[in-house]
Amino acid sequence: MTTEVKVVLEKDFESYMHSFFNEFKRFSLDDFSNFSTTILNYYVNNKVIEPTDKKEAAYYLTNLYNKGMGNRIIEEHLQVIAESIAVNYNIDFAVVKKLFEK
Repeated sequence: MTTEVKVVLEKDFESYMHSFFNEFKRFSLDDFSNFSTTILNYYVNNKVIEPTDKKEAAYYLTNLYNKGMGNRIIEEHLQVIAESIAVNYNIDFAVVKKLFEK
């Protein structure tokens, strides 16, 4: 995964998380998983991320979430969360709309 992709993912994560939190006053693990699954599948489908980089990107996003949570998630659980995001092929178009229609 390139540095440019990491920058885009971090920007999208921060933007979405702040927007979501301001609207709903939460950003739970379920909310994060829905966002991550959607954004990664959207970017894979639009050839921004290579399918072979999807798991690495999921792990990167999971680490960003963990950092925001005060690094309370242990490494073993980070791996499990990233794997579950990487194998999920759902796209929530409400997430796409919130992120890209500004």
